[in-house]
Amino acid sequence: MDRYRLAFGHRWVQGAGLFLAALPLIAADSLWIPPYEYPYADVLSPAVYHQRRQQLLRSLGPRSLLLVVAAERHLRNGDVYYPYRQNSWLWYLTGIPEPNTILLLSSEGIQVQEQRVHALAFIPERNPRHERWEGARMGPVEAERLLGITALPRSAFDSLLLQILATTDTLYLLGLPTPLLRLPVSGRPFSIEQQETEWLRERFPQLVARRGFPPLVQLRAQKDTAELRLLRRAIAITGEALQALWHTARPGMSERDLQILLESELRRRGAEDVAFPTIVAAGPNACILHYTNGHRRIADGDLVLIDCGAQYAGYAADITRTIPISGYFTAEQRTLYNIVLEAQDSAIAACRPGVPFALPHQRAVAVLERRLRQLGILDTGSNVRHYFPHATSHHLGLDVHDVGPTDTLRPGYVITVEPGVYVPPGSPCDQRWWGIGIRIEDVVHITDNGAEILSAAIPRRPEEVEALLHVNRP
Repeated sequence: MDRYRLAFGHRWVQGAGLFLAALPLIAADSLWIPPYEYPYADVLSPAVYHQRRQQLLRSLGPRSLLLVVAAERHLRNGDVYYPYRQNSWLWYLTGIPEPNTILLLSSEGIQVQEQRVHALAFIPERNPRHERWEGARMGPVEAERLLGITALPRSAFDSLLLQILATTDTLYLLGLPTPLLRLPVSGRPFSIEQQETEWLRERFPQLVARRGFPPLVQLRAQKDTAELRLLRRAIAITGEALQALWHTARPGMSERDLQILLESELRRRGAEDVAFPTIVAAGPNACILHYTNGHRRIADGDLVLIDCGAQYAGYAADITRTIPISGYFTAEQRTLYNIVLEAQDSAIAACRPGVPFALPHQRAVAVLERRLRQLGILDTGSNVRHYFPHATSHHLGLDVHDVGPTDTLRPGYVITVEPGVYVPPGSPCDQRWWGIGIRIEDVVHITDNGAEILSAAIPRRPEEVEALLHVNRP
């Protein structure tokens, strides 16, 4: 620090002077707290969160405690933070958007003043000085008023937890920060989970600490009515934004141009953020599965693969469409596009309750393998994974790759169906197929009797895509 002050002394003194000069102003305003407004477009009824917690409490054994930790704030660089996104476990059970929050669910109950509660949140108290810089924050009072959960100041957590753990046999931990870190100098692994477990073992020898809680995984996998409403809205926003982009996309634009236009349309329609980094991949870049560079200028005749999703009230959409920038598919592009579409139709037809989770993938692979062999792209020594290296489905919800079992499809599951064909340049096939990458991704809700395509309003047939691309074009 001394050397830093020596090198930048005049700046340090100047900065310190400005800070000291501002102290009277800060002190004068320290009693003013800006009014708090919930930061998301939709506020679920407190009854929804209460019902989820009650259902989970029924799965907690006697003398058991579930502890859920909020996501950390992460530095981007210097003193600039990335936009904050709450841990999905805590979000699902409370709707609380604040960092440094902890939730306890207790099968035995926790004594809070004159009542015994089974769910208790600890939230930092509101701080006028911090809110002067960062805006209004939710405190314990706001959490109780808006979300219907008993809440105490975060400062009360440590002492109360020690009392609770003394009479607890099993502790389930969720939301721990990065479980395993590799120290930068020594290269040694550092396990946060191991450190916490050892600390607990020393102080509470009777306690068994477990990471995760399977009943909560199953609960999150089977989407309730409130979640389906939010997912439908996230998907509708995404579809509307995609179709607006198709009216604007032209050869000569860059991948980044399309990304900026798309994300602007998402936000204009009510998304608070993107659910994941938007993929806009033109030409051979579409053969890179998670391509995000965005540098390519889109040439006439290129296919453009767009994998995107709105985040709405914390819930993620995940849609992929592949479009011909010139307005029409070439013969080779259309042939492969129809093969991917056939594979997707076959996979969607396999989506029904009671079947293996892997069945839609197996159906998609069967179509792709058969059709690519017919075209000569696959020969007897080739493996279809060279051209289709990823799974067909994953759960979708609060996380774009949401939690959930992968044994059997059950009513309430929301999954993606996203087959693709990617023929990188230099592949062992005729050169006319090189550089073509196609993925079509939709969202499917498993119902009691079959499946509902939540993204059915977004065109995916080649003639529909071409028709939309020609709207408003000269």
